[in-house]
Amino acid sequence: MYMLYVDDSGSPSNTNDKYCVLAGFVTREDQNYWIQQNIDKLVLQYTGLPYPELHGSPLRTGRGEWHQYPKDTRNKLFMATLEYIADNYPRQFILFGAVVKNQGGDVSENLFTQITSRFDKFLKRKYTKHEEPARGIAIFDKMRKEQQFQVWSQIYQKTGNRWGETLANFAEVPLFLDSKMSRSIQIADIVAYSIFRKYEHNDDTYFSVIQNCFDKEGNTEYGLYLSL
Repeated sequence: MYMLYVDDSGSPSNTNDKYCVLAGFVTREDQNYWIQQNIDKLVLQYTGLPYPELHGSPLRTGRGEWHQYPKDTRNKLFMATLEYIADNYPRQFILFGAVVKNQGGDVSENLFTQITSRFDKFLKRKYTKHEEPARGIAIFDKMRKEQQFQVWSQIYQKTGNRWGETLANFAEVPLFLDSKMSRSIQIADIVAYSIFRKYEHNDDTYFSVIQNCFDKEGNTEYGLYLSL
């Protein structure tokens, strides 16, 4: 079973955000435990505590529970998390992301369609090119779009998305978790925020570390969708 952990960055309802991002990573179920254990160790190493919640924006700016930590400590933890992802691609992490210009209206369906379609095609390639039977499930941070995402997922599995493609390789409709309870959702947030900083603020500091970690086959990259 392949698990896709997803979070968003940028808000369709915020007219100050030029772009909206939905992004995260895919891992096998047998790797998820080790990912969470190793990220816990990094958090403990830099904070002295095992439980602070990783979120891109608060970690960078020092908001909330991160205000007590010096900027240098926060930045080192942020970079160490990204470097862990890069060092363990593709064995533990394969990234997926969608970036859509926030042009008014609701861009959420476009983001959701891109992420789910690309994940489904990744699973299909596992079978057709590598003879590996693969099923997957998408796990999102809890969000206001939860019910709508569930509806879209059911439609896409039964009748297809806007391109007429059915999500034939999903084992179930998406699940939604509170990020406080899942390091993997927190890592997805770090990935989404790193992409958001790149396109919203032209800040390549974080994205440059993980830019080569998106789903690809040979010289063709499938994992990152851009509508700029």
